[in-house]
Amino acid sequence: MLRSTLVRTALAGVAVLGLAACGGGGDPLSGDSDAGSSPAPDKVTSITVGSADFSESQILAEIYGQALASKGVEVKQQSNIGNRETYMAAIKDGSVHLLPEYTGAALDYFKKGATETDENAAYDALKGALPSGLEVTDKSPAADEDTIVVTKATADKYNLKSLADLKAVSKDMVAGGSSEFKVREAGLKGLKEKYGVEFKEYKTLDAGGPLSTKALLDNQIQVSNFFTTQSVIKDNNLVQLEDPENILPPNNIVPLIRTDHKSDDIAATLNAVSAKLTTDSLTELVKRADVGKEQPAAIAKDWLAQNPLT
Repeated sequence: MLRSTLVRTALAGVAVLGLAACGGGGDPLSGDSDAGSSPAPDKVTSITVGSADFSESQILAEIYGQALASKGVEVKQQSNIGNRETYMAAIKDGSVHLLPEYTGAALDYFKKGATETDENAAYDALKGALPSGLEVTDKSPAADEDTIVVTKATADKYNLKSLADLKAVSKDMVAGGSSEFKVREAGLKGLKEKYGVEFKEYKTLDAGGPLSTKALLDNQIQVSNFFTTQSVIKDNNLVQLEDPENILPPNNIVPLIRTDHKSDDIAATLNAVSAKLTTDSLTELVKRADVGKEQPAAIAKDWLAQNPLT
């Protein structure tokens, strides 16, 4: 996901220093710790769960963490670590042991230039791309994917249904969104290479946030990148353009865990949670945080009460 790569420079720097100071036992993924070559443990009694710098990641971390706590595991939350580069550094050095991740985005991190567009193929490729010491458990049917949107007025005006339809009119349009969307394959680069789409102008705003939303609704931009679990899409009747060339990767929710903290019981609990998550329910949970300003821990507690694990 593009959103999870946004850099908060100052916070990221503090997070890296703090995590490095409290990290346990060096980097098992580079052989600096005996833990890197250890098999999965028979039993795990404590675990640190990390999350990125956006509400959905924090909600998922709370859901997975509270589920593990209900099974007797001592859980510590390391919330709001930062962007992908920052939280990946944390799981590599052992500062955290578990993270909610996204299949396509994580695959691109570990295997640059990955081209898998099928969700099962992306998941399998991710498993093969992970370094020794990191694993994923089952992927969830729930997904949060990049989507390229226009207002209904713009879609009606230009008869837009697909990204391919933009080619004939894009030179008269202004696109806007995150700095990442401007340069990534799942963005302007892919639009130009796969669809021949080039815009009159690009305005750097935010990743599906209030700046992009206002600019889109005010017709200051006509095209932007949002995310499929954002309620702003449905609430504002935005049109998601189809992507026949598959420049937007599949992004199913998947727990990323260190091998030295993945017991059979831990994996079973994570899998039970993942199986119950849906994209629709995740959309509602994110809305409660972003619109209703509810706390991730309270949202997670509610979800688990409504979705008890067997």
